Amino acid sequence: MAANYGLEEIRFLKPIYHNDTIYVRLTCKERVERDVRGREFPSGIVKWFVEVFDQDDELSAIATILTMVEKKSPFMELSKENIAAKLVNLTEGTEAKWGELSPQQMIEHLEDQLKLTTAATGLEITTPPEMLEAYTESLYNYSKFPKGTKAPYPTGGTVKHANLEQAKAELLKAYEEQETFFKENPEFTSVHPTFGELDKFMWNLMSKKHFHHHFEQFGLVD
Repeated sequence: MAANYGLEEIRFLKPIYHNDTIYVRLTCKERVERDVRGREFPSGIVKWFVEVFDQDDELSAIATILTMVEKKSPFMELSKENIAAKLVNLTEGTEAKWGELSPQQMIEHLEDQLKLTTAATGLEITTPPEMLEAYTESLYNYSKFPKGTKAPYPTGGTVKHANLEQAKAELLKAYEEQETFFKENPEFTSVHPTFGELDKFMWNLMSKKHFHHHFEQFGLVD
């Protein structure tokens, strides 16, 4: 639940006295879609029918309360353990559902992105200034990156590690180093060419979409 949103249709049927014991039963009445704009996660309004009973199980009050509830994210929670668990199913023979990256190139591409987050001299912002805020706000929604999206920074056509297993290990190492860096430098920001100046929180939103995009590309997530 993100917030209390309101109270409707309240009625007191009998008094409740000092030292009385009460209990409450909530029944979901309705779920309402909510327009979300700006830097706000997708959410909806849930209406609850509330019944308040006293210690004699007699109904003392009824009401309808409204709560704002965040929708469940379709992207996996990023952690070293979750990433490692998904990588178990990636082999040299795993075929991409779209695009031209090999499994190892994909892993090294994700490693490059993690290292970009802590780069003191990042890349230039390529998104036009009048569109930048809309692009940055899009990190809050649950829309996936479109298939075939091109990286806004150079990605080599060759591989830099000896094999896929080493690439996996280096990706996990880069993730761990990034986490350590931001613990020591919580206010640090760096540039993503498309989404602009990002702090750790915003980089995490971007990384969730980015990892999901490529893990879905190779069938590692639904």
